[in-house]
Amino acid sequence: MSDASTKPFCLLLVEDEQADAELFQELLGEVAAHTKVIHMGNGQEALDYLQRLGEEQPGEQPRLRPNLIVLDLNMPVMNGHAFLEHAKKDEGLKDIPVLVLSTSDHADDVQRAYQAHASGYLVKPTSFQEYTEMLRLMTSYWGQVMRLPRSG
Repeated sequence: MSDASTKPFCLLLVEDEQADAELFQELLGEVAAHTKVIHMGNGQEALDYLQRLGEEQPGEQPRLRPNLIVLDLNMPVMNGHAFLEHAKKDEGLKDIPVLVLSTSDHADDVQRAYQAHASGYLVKPTSFQEYTEMLRLMTSYWGQVMRLPRSG
C-alpha cells in the first residue's frame, strides 16, 4: 500500500454515518492494516481539511494529504456530489483520486459522479464477506497497482 518511500498509504474517508465509518475501518484493518485512515463526517469538513493542508499550528499534528478519497454521496451540510464539484475545481486537490462508495445504485448518481470526475463508483456491499473482498480489491488496486501522484 505504499510506494518506494516510507510514507504510508493514506485514505480520506468522507462518511456521515459513524457506524458505517467504523465498519469500513474495521474491515479495512483486516485487509490493509497499514493504511492510514482519516475520517471526516461530511463534504464540508473534508474540503476544509484538504484546503488547510500545510497550515498546521505549532504543536498540532501535521495533516496528511490523502492518496485516495473514499466518498459517500448522501450526507448533511455538503453532500458527495457538491464535494466532488468543489474538489475537482481546486488546483491543489483535483489530482487526488476520489472513489465514490454509496448505497445508491441509481444510474443518475453514477453518471453525475463520473461527470464530476470521480475516479470510480462502488455500491456498498450488503454482506461482510463481500465488503471485505471489495476493500481488499480496492486497496490492492489503488495502493499497489495504480501509480498515483506524489502526496505532499
